[in-house]
Amino acid sequence: MLTAVFGGMFLTLLLSVPIAASIGFSCLAFIPWIPGGLDRVMFFVAQRMVVTADSFTLLALPFFILAGTLMSHGGIARKLTDLAEAVAGDFPGGLGIAAIVACMFFGAVSGSGPATVAAIGTVMLPAMLERGYGVGFSGGLMACAGGIGVLIPPSVPMIVYGVNSGVSITDLFLAGLFPGIIVGLFLMIPVVYISRKNGYAGKARAGGTGWVLKKALEAKSALLMPLIILGGIYTGIFTPTEAGIVAVAYAIILGFLSRGLSWRGLCTAMVEAAIITGSCIFLMGAASAFAKLLHMKDVPNLISTIIFSFTTNKYLILLLFNLVFLLGGMFIDTLSNILIFCPIFLPLALKIGVDPIHFGTFIVANLALGMATPPMGVDLFVASNICKTPFEKVLRGSIPFMLWNLAAVLMITYFPMISLWPLQLFR
Repeated sequence: MLTAVFGGMFLTLLLSVPIAASIGFSCLAFIPWIPGGLDRVMFFVAQRMVVTADSFTLLALPFFILAGTLMSHGGIARKLTDLAEAVAGDFPGGLGIAAIVACMFFGAVSGSGPATVAAIGTVMLPAMLERGYGVGFSGGLMACAGGIGVLIPPSVPMIVYGVNSGVSITDLFLAGLFPGIIVGLFLMIPVVYISRKNGYAGKARAGGTGWVLKKALEAKSALLMPLIILGGIYTGIFTPTEAGIVAVAYAIILGFLSRGLSWRGLCTAMVEAAIITGSCIFLMGAASAFAKLLHMKDVPNLISTIIFSFTTNKYLILLLFNLVFLLGGMFIDTLSNILIFCPIFLPLALKIGVDPIHFGTFIVANLALGMATPPMGVDLFVASNICKTPFEKVLRGSIPFMLWNLAAVLMITYFPMISLWPLQLFR
C-alpha cells in the first residue's frame, strides 16, 4: 500500500503535475483498501475538501496573505530598509546586515519568504551592488535572509501547521519569534567575515544618534504593525483570525495615508492574495483528505514501527526529521511539505516526547532553508531575477549562508527551550 500511495504521488510530481492534483490523485491509490471502492473514496475526498475550507481559524490565512501583499505594494519595504541602513551604518558589511534586519522586520509583516525576498531585495540588492558588493554574495544573502519571513510571526506556514495539527496558532507565533532572531544573527556572522575579507563597506550615516532616531520615527507606522498584531493576540484582545483582519485594515489605512498605495495597487494586491489563497485552500483540502486516509489505514503507526525497528534514539529521529523536511523543501513548496509529512511524522514526534509546538517550529525552520536550496529554491530564483544574474552564480554565493543557516536550524532542533521558553514566560 505504501509503495502504491507514495510511489504514485512522486511519479505525478516528476511528471510536473501540480502538487494539489498529485496529492488528490494519490488518494485514488487507496481504492483497493477502502470498503466501497471508487465511489467511497471520491465522496470522501470531496467532503474533506469542503470541511477543510469551512474553518474559522483558517480565515487568518487569506487575511495575513492580503496584509502581506498590501504591504509589498504600499512602499513599506523602503521605510524598513532605510531604518535598517541607518542602524547598520558604515560597519563592514553594513548593507548586508541591514538587509537581514529589514527581512526580519518585513517578515513580521508579510509572513512569506518569497514576498520578503521580493520586497526587500528590490530595494537592497541594487544598493549593495552599487556599493561594490559581489553579485553572488548579495543575491545569496537575500535568498537565505528571506526565509526568516516564515519564522518571524505572523507566519503563513505556522498558520497552516496549526490548523492541521490542532496546535494553538498564538503559541506557534510566539514560539517562532526567537528562532527567527537566531537565524538572523547566525546569517550576520558570514556577512561580517566575508565583508571584512573583500572590503565590502556599509553606507555611511548621514548623521548621529538623532538622525537614526529620525529614521525610526519615519518608520514608526511600519514598526507598530507587528506590535499591534502580536500585542493584541498575546494580551487576548483579539484572536489570530481577528488579528488578520486588523492587519489588513491597518495596511490599507497606512498605505493610503503614506500615499504609497494607490487604488490600482490595492486591486493588484487583492488579486494576488486571492490567487495565492485559492491555491492554498485547494492544496489544503486535497492534503486533508490524503492525511485522513493515511490515518484510516494506520499509516503513521506503521511508519513509526518501521523507524523504531532501526532506532529508538530521540536525537537520531530528530536528525531524520531534519533530513526529511530539508530534502522535502528542496523539491516541494513549504505548505505542501507541512500538509503531506506532518500528519505522518507528528504522531512519531509525540511518541519520542517532542512538544508539538517545538516540532512545528523546527520543521518550518528546515523548510525556510529549503526555500533557498536547489532545485526548487524559490527564494534563489527570486533573488537571481532581481539581480539579473544567472541562478548558478547566486547559488554559489549562498553556500556560506546556507551552512550557517543549517547550524541555526540544528540549534533550534536540539535545544527546544529556544522555542518553548517564551511560552513558559507568558503563561
